[in-house]
Amino acid sequence: MTKTKWLIIGAVAVTLGLMTGGAVLIWCFVSQDGHPELYGLTVYTTEQIPSAHPGYRRTLLTSGDKVYVNDYEEYSLRLFDIDPKTVVGRSPFGGGKICSIPGQPTNAYLAADCGSEMPSYEVFRNTQSPPFDWRHATFQRMQLAMLLGPAANKQTTDPALIQDVLRTLIDGTPTTAPSALVTNTQEVHLFSDQLPGMIFSPSIYIDPTGNIYLAENYTVVDYRALKVQARWIPASPLFTKWAQTR
Repeated sequence: MTKTKWLIIGAVAVTLGLMTGGAVLIWCFVSQDGHPELYGLTVYTTEQIPSAHPGYRRTLLTSGDKVYVNDYEEYSLRLFDIDPKTVVGRSPFGGGKICSIPGQPTNAYLAADCGSEMPSYEVFRNTQSPPFDWRHATFQRMQLAMLLGPAANKQTTDPALIQDVLRTLIDGTPTTAPSALVTNTQEVHLFSDQLPGMIFSPSIYIDPTGNIYLAENYTVVDYRALKVQARWIPASPLFTKWAQTR
């Protein structure tokens, strides 16, 4: 091979190297921590402070004058679609997605990925919108969100049984807080046309002797021991029987 040909090959190699390097630089610029599809979206910052409810945390999601909150009232709200598809914003680092909730205007609620390795979306409410008033909502269906047991994933549309759960949460007398663990807590999913895209999900605690307690929500107070805190109320005999039988 002639010297001229070597010079031509060398020049091409250098050019390609520069072009590739430029492409890498451009990619790093637009990728935003490896998520190029998030570039150009609204950036939301997060801040966590103590809640007015002892033991709970208040998380704020902010962009300019838009402020969304996940606090005591939102702890019991779940997404109907746990993997929302419409991305409307992002966190400043890590590629965390901010998504709209089907059926909800984005100026009322957003879903934010608060997970680490795996996506885990939490519901955030615009501070200019009132909390969901589950005490005066009408629910059409109830599901026992348990993976194991004779009543696992049991469902009902019985208005009397649904109302019994709501009455317990509203009028029931809290008991001395049981030593509840995350592993012993489950949820009741209540579906309402007044809460599109979301589910109101009170918590259930089943103690080692089989007694059942209900609470509007719970919060983890000891991450090592996975202990939780809640306003636990003994469930009625009607609900207890329903939750323990096929």
